[in-house]
Parts: sequence; structure tokens; C-alpha cells
Amino acid sequence: MMADLKPGQLVRSLAGRDKDKHYIVLQVLDDKYVFLVDGRSRTLARPKRKNIAHLQRYDRGMNPGEPFEVEKLTESDVISFLKSAAPDGGVPEQEV
Repeated sequence: MMADLKPGQLVRSLAGRDKDKHYIVLQVLDDKYVFLVDGRSRTLARPKRKNIAHLQRYDRGMNPGEPFEVEKLTESDVISFLKSAAPDGGVPEQEV
């Protein structure tokens, strides 16, 4: 069921304090958890571990058709992809 998540895929958090925030899947840990990055608060050196039941999947991903290479990924690559692919630039609107 959860085999559709792949490294480099765009996802949105559905639960938790990071609700509505967009991330890139960095690594699939097992059938229940993944590591996520956003290039800002969750960097490549400090990815977020998240239950995949709390994620909305998108068909978009980084470098479609090419293998996803974590070793070549930079924070600026993640930030620019989220700005272009996520409807709100990857950052939820702040409530006042």
C-alpha cells in the first residue's frame, strides 16, 4: 500500500505541529516511516522522521525520469523545488 512513496517525491504533512507543510522524501525507512527534508528547518543533515500515514502524496517529484541521488542533493535544490512545485511555496500560511 505504501510502496508508492519514493525518494525525491513531494509530500504534505497532514498531522502534527508541521501540518500543511510541504517536504521532499529523502529516504523511505520502512513500511511505516520516511525521512523528510524542506531545506530550511529540516535540512539534509537533520531530516524529519514522519509516519507515512500522516502524509499526502503528490505525483510530482524532483528530477522525474532520472534516478534520485541523495549524495548530489543540496539544501538550495530542495528549497527551489518546493518553491516551484508546492502550491504555497512549501510554507504554510501563518495565522495572526
